[in-house]
Amino acid sequence: MKGRQMWGMLGMLLLLGILLGVQFRVDRGVQAVGPENVGDMAVLLLRAEQQNHQLSGELATLKAQILRQDQGAVRYKDLVQQLDQARAEAGLTPVSGKGVEVTMAEPPGGPGTQGIFAIHDTDVLSILNELRAAGAYALSINGQRVVATTEVREAGTIFSINNTPSAPPFTIVALGNPTTLRQALLLRGGVVDTLQAVGIGIKIRTSQTLTVPAYQGADLP
Repeated sequence: MKGRQMWGMLGMLLLLGILLGVQFRVDRGVQAVGPENVGDMAVLLLRAEQQNHQLSGELATLKAQILRQDQGAVRYKDLVQQLDQARAEAGLTPVSGKGVEVTMAEPPGGPGTQGIFAIHDTDVLSILNELRAAGAYALSINGQRVVATTEVREAGTIFSINNTPSAPPFTIVALGNPTTLRQALLLRGGVVDTLQAVGIGIKIRTSQTLTVPAYQGADLP
């Protein structure tokens, strides 16, 4: 019982000491802010408000700068993506993806009389047009990228593709949905049926990994 009383007394003394300490701080604070110090406190308060206002302005300026930098970075990224897309659409960069590979071969025995090919430029163009209509987004013939200015011209015993001599067999690579491209070519009575009817060999191979090279025409610097 005496032990409990002792611990109780110690607890009360400790609590009393804490209360006295708090009261002492309060008294000192009240004394510090006497009538003679009100002016100083007002000046300090005004300075604090001015500094707070200044810091708030600096913070707003920094936020605006960061926002402009972020917007500039996003804009720059968008421009780079647009440029890359434009270069790809113009054929200035190689493109890889899934698609079909179409091989056009002469009939058995090779070119006919006087070396004239059975395959004509209109036959090649009919294949290209069918592939474009089916959604092909990149095309090449015998390693030559097909772009808006590409000409496929028959010139006697040779063909000219992007002003580059070429001859059958022709390998046409088209990037796009392989199933859609193949089905478009193999429509009953379509371009493949028409060409095969005159003896031109057509082979179609679908693939998940084909590459169309970049345009290397003579008109590039």
